[in-house]
Amino acid sequence: MKREITPTLDHTQLFKLANLVISFGIILVTSGGSWDITNHILNKPETFFAPPHLMLYSGVGLALIGFVALHLSWKKSGKDHRFGRGVKITTMGIAALLSAGPIDFAWHSAFGLDGLLSPPHLVLIVGMSLTSIGALVNTKSLQKSKPSHLGIIISFIPVWFSITGLFYSFSLPFSKTDYFDFNPNPLFAAGFASIAYPFLISTILVSSTIFAKNKFGIASLVGASYLGIMTLSAIIPNHTLIPTIPFYLSNIIPIVLGDYILSRSKNSKSMMISGAIFGSAFYFIYYPLITYTYNEITLDKLMWPSLTSTIYFEMVPIVAPFLIVSGALVGAISVKFAQKIFS
Repeated sequence: MKREITPTLDHTQLFKLANLVISFGIILVTSGGSWDITNHILNKPETFFAPPHLMLYSGVGLALIGFVALHLSWKKSGKDHRFGRGVKITTMGIAALLSAGPIDFAWHSAFGLDGLLSPPHLVLIVGMSLTSIGALVNTKSLQKSKPSHLGIIISFIPVWFSITGLFYSFSLPFSKTDYFDFNPNPLFAAGFASIAYPFLISTILVSSTIFAKNKFGIASLVGASYLGIMTLSAIIPNHTLIPTIPFYLSNIIPIVLGDYILSRSKNSKSMMISGAIFGSAFYFIYYPLITYTYNEITLDKLMWPSLTSTIYFEMVPIVAPFLIVSGALVGAISVKFAQKIFS
């Protein structure tokens, strides 16, 4: 009788799959985090076991499973030096994520509601940033093995969301509680947002296209995923914002336009034009939360969830012309950074 051979995953395939699982886990973490911010804005009663937290820590569990598979496949490969840096970054990120849970539970037990820039949230944000960046570095290390377009998309989404979460901490006035006031200075917050947000958007979208060898559609899918998750986690939970969903989803237009230009030409001028298009849309892409950042230095109105869209559109003629231009400049400059790290 012939011996039946059961097909098995080789270490490279397992390594790819593990990275996808890690990245998807962090997508759940960041989606839960975005939902949690929205619940804070809506003043919904919160405990450690609130639905956004359960979603968030389910993502941590999934990322941990992926991390175990990642280490097993790395050891099976003889600790391939190509993946050493990414594995180390991911290890630091997972360690931070695992420590964030007990710290968060202790914080809620001691102080109740926590602000966006609380110590447990900062540990969590740093953890998910490092974990997602590590997975992206691993995916980049597999470039010679032709990583799938799905792998590229899944790897970039959690990096965008996790770093956005870090930037939110320094630009949104959500960090004042009965015990602590960690809110950033309003002028600093607005200045920081005006540079950090367009830089991040352009870097992510341009980098994803470079990684995909300028194939049209990759940046568009990354952008569409961001818009979709934000719609589900930051707009739909606040029923007064639901009528603005078509406006928000129209942000796919500059994303697709920039993606198309990138796919047609690889010269630096065309890439900078695309970066400028991406960056110029940041005020609209970061709706509705960005309303809180610029309201403090313009209209300075009392913010209520039901008034968010009204105040946002009142600010458009005041801040949008300046932010479109400044965002375009920052977006164009960020292309050089994207080229440096991914070319």
